[in-house]
Amino acid sequence: MKQRFIFGLAALLIAGIAVAITLSRAPTNHVAVVSPSPSPVHPQPEAPTLDVRDYNVARLKIENQRLALWSRYQRATSQAEQLSIINEARETLVRSVSDQIVPYWYGTSWDFYGTTETPRQGKIACGYFVSTVLRDTGMKVQRAKLAQQASENIILSLTTDEHTKRFSQLPIKSFVDASKKWGSGLYVVGLDVHVGFILNIDGDVFFIHSSYVEPYSVVKERAINSQVLASSRYRVLGKLSEDNELILRWLRGDEIVTRTS
Repeated sequence: MKQRFIFGLAALLIAGIAVAITLSRAPTNHVAVVSPSPSPVHPQPEAPTLDVRDYNVARLKIENQRLALWSRYQRATSQAEQLSIINEARETLVRSVSDQIVPYWYGTSWDFYGTTETPRQGKIACGYFVSTVLRDTGMKVQRAKLAQQASENIILSLTTDEHTKRFSQLPIKSFVDASKKWGSGLYVVGLDVHVGFILNIDGDVFFIHSSYVEPYSVVKERAINSQVLASSRYRVLGKLSEDNELILRWLRGDEIVTRTS
């Protein structure tokens, strides 16, 4: 009886070892379970990729482009040629703001009284961000006076009612859809207590501003995801790049007088 028990136990042990060896040699399929990343609650600032010491070089490059375009416009011999140069200037202005000036400002701290003129040094308020970017792109704006106006006055100092739309109590998706429908280009948007740029690139709509909510700095965020843009009950949108007269004022170097009422 004892001998049978020992033989049985040994057989069971050998079978267990065989199963273990078989399983260790069998291929296994590993399924990686990845938890979805939570959506950011606050806009994530774009990492500055430009050396702020090159800022004035970028400004000079834009100024040279502006002067060259203006020289060509003056030498144009037909309205068609002039319009072609205006269209080229329009594209140059949009690229100058979005690609050559604004990127230096990403990460610059916001403050209600911020007036810095140097990217990532000191702090800047929303109005001063808009007026400084425009000035540094070559527009002859009254930087401080423009920055201190209500957002609608800022827009109407730059363009006219013809290039301005107003939206009241409109859901953020409807506002973004309206911006898409209006077309690609550079806009200034005025909110209840804030102002910034709207950039429409082939239907991708971005809000660029000195944000008074986290991360409390200059950010570029998708308009549809913007807490600040969504919370405003009233929005005024001025399409700067659509206004041929504004493009000409930029080319000529005309002073842009601030509207105060």
